[in-house]
Amino acid sequence: MKNFLLNTEAKKICFILSAICIFCFAKAISQPTLGFNKIASGLSSPVDIKNAGDGSKRIFIVEQSGTIRIYKNGTLLKKPFLNISDRVKYRGGEQGLLSIAFHPRYSNNRFFFIYYNNTNGDITLARYKASRTDPDVADPSSGVILFSRPKPGGFGNHNGGTLQFGKDGYLYLSIGDGGSEGDPFGNGQSGQTFYGKMLRLDVNMSNKPYYAIPPDNPFVNNPDVLDEIYYLGLRNPWKWSFDSKTNDVWIGDVGQDSLEEIDFRKPNGAGANFGWRCYEATRPYNTNNCKKKGAYVFPIFKYHHDVNNGGECVIGGYVYRGTKYPQLQGYYICADYVKTNAWKIKPNNSGGWNITLQQGIPASLVSFGEDEAGELLASTRTGDVYHVIATTNFVESAPGITNANAAVFVYPTLVDNNLITVTLNDHYNFARIIDMNGREIIRKDISNAAGKISLHLPDLSAGTYIVQLVGSKTIQQKIYIAR
Repeated sequence: MKNFLLNTEAKKICFILSAICIFCFAKAISQPTLGFNKIASGLSSPVDIKNAGDGSKRIFIVEQSGTIRIYKNGTLLKKPFLNISDRVKYRGGEQGLLSIAFHPRYSNNRFFFIYYNNTNGDITLARYKASRTDPDVADPSSGVILFSRPKPGGFGNHNGGTLQFGKDGYLYLSIGDGGSEGDPFGNGQSGQTFYGKMLRLDVNMSNKPYYAIPPDNPFVNNPDVLDEIYYLGLRNPWKWSFDSKTNDVWIGDVGQDSLEEIDFRKPNGAGANFGWRCYEATRPYNTNNCKKKGAYVFPIFKYHHDVNNGGECVIGGYVYRGTKYPQLQGYYICADYVKTNAWKIKPNNSGGWNITLQQGIPASLVSFGEDEAGELLASTRTGDVYHVIATTNFVESAPGITNANAAVFVYPTLVDNNLITVTLNDHYNFARIIDMNGREIIRKDISNAAGKISLHLPDLSAGTYIVQLVGSKTIQQKIYIAR
């Protein structure tokens, strides 16, 4: 008991000192808060957002039913850029027109590429050309097919996929394992199928099949793996992107029963195997005929199928490289389709990652995109498109100092019995406890509370946490959990 009291007193001294100097490093741990400004609505399942990189500042929006729309000078043009709805299988599920990517030399050659399910459901990669006389219209007769592959088992789900061009000038395409559940054909680990893979193609060919194999693709000398394959072991990599500054790869791979994941690779990480179906994120799923665990690349971030702090369908995003919101610079933004949760991810400069949860984003968010300036966009399955902005910074506050030197509202600040008392001097919607990485630990509805309330804390590891009261304004205070 004596040692405990001595340790407790030492912690109090350290805690007081940390409170005094908190503003010395508050800027370093500030977190931007995402906002969503609606710029367009009424679209039909807008599942991909791209720019042409041609200086026009236009935004191209893929409607899953088979059309591509243009947002130009603040207006959504009525006439589609391209309409191939008669060539696309779309019945409201996972099939349809899924992605677009513009050739790096689009300004000169007017080539762009689309990925879709044809009327048979086959995954199809095609090349089209914009009109010579009207840049806001594509030539529907210019289309050529690079490949079209039937779905194994005829399943409609797990098509992937997103098209992106790398800085190397090659076209990359993510493709899901083909469905149904649990990868019944073992496609993720099979080197003889495009399903469950990332492909890398040289699309500068004039003749059939209109693509060639980049000579430095990782499996060109491996007879067990198709030459087009760049990564293996993916389940349903619906949305992924390159960091436009570093060329790092970020993949949102939709999970099976319990875990969603974000995978990350440096530009020199070709040939990675992300583990599906042997592993769902880090959880063994079906390890029959699998390699040792060290043969697989595991995610840098995973979250559970959890109502409050997780979700059920990850939507991969982008690293912010715009200029309007410098506080957002370098953060990777992703979200969940089922739950209104988003995450901000950034290296912690110690080989790990700082990951912050933000709740309350627009529902059914299905895609992110970038404009020519690197500003972020997002769309919802229900037909809205947003500019993603940074509204305010979350800055850790010292005990007794909350935004405008407000009074201490939490007691005690050194907690050793899992109970704190909170004084409500205003109306708030909810109280929450978050850790120093921004992860929400608990949330309590206090919309009908007044005066003093008690919060019972779960068994938490010793360390510093933030108590936050959220309403028309947000105040916060540091506490220390003693163990």
